[in-house]
Amino acid sequence: MKRFAVAAAVCAVVFGVSTATHVALAGGPKPKLPDGMKGFCGVLEGKVVGKFEHGFLLKVRRVVRLWKDNKAKNPRSAVGRTLLINVQWEKGRGGKWRPVAAHVKFVRSLKKGEKIRIEVINDEGERLHILELSEEQLRRAGVRR
Repeated sequence: MKRFAVAAAVCAVVFGVSTATHVALAGGPKPKLPDGMKGFCGVLEGKVVGKFEHGFLLKVRRVVRLWKDNKAKNPRSAVGRTLLINVQWEKGRGGKWRPVAAHVKFVRSLKKGEKIRIEVINDEGERLHILELSEEQLRRAGVRR
């Protein structure tokens, strides 16, 4: 437990994020999705406050757009919160799950403090994941169409 506390404190200093967020980055419990965000499908705008191999933390400034499939009862409950956003996973050859390569490359290109818009969905559990990247985000990830 002591090692976990030290790792969490280091993340807080390195990433400059809140307790819940640095706990998530240190491998502990991840920040919970606000109740009103369950079933969210749309576009969020905010600032990147941390990142890791398969995702990043977004301090949400506003909800830009909701898609028709949105089922969240209170999508604006995300505003002012730091949310964990993961890359999408897909089944590869042989049925083995793997992260979507373009999403991973895009996350690697993000910089702490950068302001972005991102299309996300909550279709299970306490997490959001990237639904789709914009043309600009795909170019940034080095994907050609």
